[in-house]
Amino acid sequence: MSDKDLSNFLKKIEQLNQIVELIKNNPSKKLSLSKCKDHEEVIRLTTEWGFDIGKRWGEY
Repeated sequence: MSDKDLSNFLKKIEQLNQIVELIKNNPSKKLSLSKCKDHEEVIRLTTEWGFDIGKRWGEY
């Protein structure tokens, strides 16, 4: 794994952890996330929240 790939990998993990904290503290966001039917809906919703988790770590 290159340094750039490692950095992107860690950034994605950081964002996923931030999403976890967000939904722990916000029941309405947790409900919205739970209503997503597939990966694409999750990506669209979390993008609206300001996250960029749609790409795989090697695709940046």
